[in-house]
Amino acid sequence: MHIEKIEYGPEKEGLWSQVAFTLIILLTFAAMGITGLIFWKILSSDAQVASTRQFMEEIGKLFAYLLFDLAAIIYLYVKGLLQDEYVTTLE
Repeated sequence: MHIEKIEYGPEKEGLWSQVAFTLIILLTFAAMGITGLIFWKILSSDAQVASTRQFMEEIGKLFAYLLFDLAAIIYLYVKGLLQDEYVTTLE
């Protein structure tokens, strides 16, 4: 199987691509805030507080929120902004 030609689909235009771009920007700022909060909590906590179960649960929740945020950014990029590709193959 050989790839003969790769044709790129039409540029993403319209309301959905503008909404996706805006949401990506907002979610990126949210990810920056969550990451800063994680670092702040880790660096500013005492050793006794940082070794408690409650502290680990809080940090774990923040990592889960960050992971969800990054997954939403990737989804919006792929569905809203990335061009569709069409690959023609000949044998």
